[in-house]
Amino acid sequence: MHFLTTIGITLAAIGGILIYILKRPLKTSDKLLIAILVTFVVKFSFDEASIITGKLLYSAIAAIFGISTIISCGWYIKYLTDTTTGFGIRQLYIYLPLAGVGMLFILLLTNPVQSPWYSIGLAMVTCFILYCFWFCIDMLRKHQRLIRENYSGAPGSITVNWMIIIIALQIIEFLLKSVLARVNTSYSNADVNIITNEYCFIIMTFLLVILGIWQKSIPVFIPTSEDISQSALHDDDLKRYQLKLEKFMDERKPYLDPELTIEKLSEETRIKKLLLSQTLNKGFNKNFFTFIKEYRVRHVEAELKNQSNEDRTIMDVAYMSGFNSKTGFNRAFKDVTGKTPSEYLGN
Repeated sequence: MHFLTTIGITLAAIGGILIYILKRPLKTSDKLLIAILVTFVVKFSFDEASIITGKLLYSAIAAIFGISTIISCGWYIKYLTDTTTGFGIRQLYIYLPLAGVGMLFILLLTNPVQSPWYSIGLAMVTCFILYCFWFCIDMLRKHQRLIRENYSGAPGSITVNWMIIIIALQIIEFLLKSVLARVNTSYSNADVNIITNEYCFIIMTFLLVILGIWQKSIPVFIPTSEDISQSALHDDDLKRYQLKLEKFMDERKPYLDPELTIEKLSEETRIKKLLLSQTLNKGFNKNFFTFIKEYRVRHVEAELKNQSNEDRTIMDVAYMSGFNSKTGFNRAFKDVTGKTPSEYLGN
């Protein structure tokens, strides 16, 4: 077994133990994280066995486990946003196509490269992998939308963008193994396997362990159809909630709290969260994140114009205004004013 793969397996084992200890009681997402680590180890163990023995059957088994990790990554993203739903028998249907993929791999192994069946089978496997990748991207997109609808600061601890790197590396690995080694004869199978089995494995495992331990779940309020029908806002009510919210924002300045969420604002304004969300979307045509971001930037502008704040840096004012990172502030300031902070101060 190659040295880097040994390190990756050791890191995965240590990571699984740390996740189990540090994140107890384990949520569904934590269990899926451990499951992804396990499938990583199994997959790359079969890859190593394929290199040592030269048997393509081991590569096919490893590929099936590799596809299952992509599917599990999508479910992992999903359950970060829904901590009340479990992962049971009903959710396992997504793995059923893997049986068909296994049959396709057997078809590929029993047909020469020149056979039309080989090309058809490879195309079908590629389409299924791309579908799994789309599934993960779709879960991530919904995750990001929920963050913007519920959190004002979108701190890095509740984003899961790092999962894209892990998923993309698995797609790259598949392309290297199935395409590069066949298209470009300057690459030997050994060279390709070293890249995929060792470097990709240790990078993916490192990211999954280190970032997965710090990953937080996002409890999401999901209204029922009955709640939505009972809470539909009429135009008069919408205008009343708009005025109430604007008055509260001007007088109480809740946006100065860097950890402000839509739940907190709902409690402080005594407006039900669903009604508050509808007021923002329909009345202001903004999501929660954008709504709070604009108030914070306007507060920064007002403070910069105040002569008593001349001895403070723009970042001092930004942190006082509810921003919790320099990158987030610079991006928000440019979005709202059309200028960077340095350009704004230069005028």
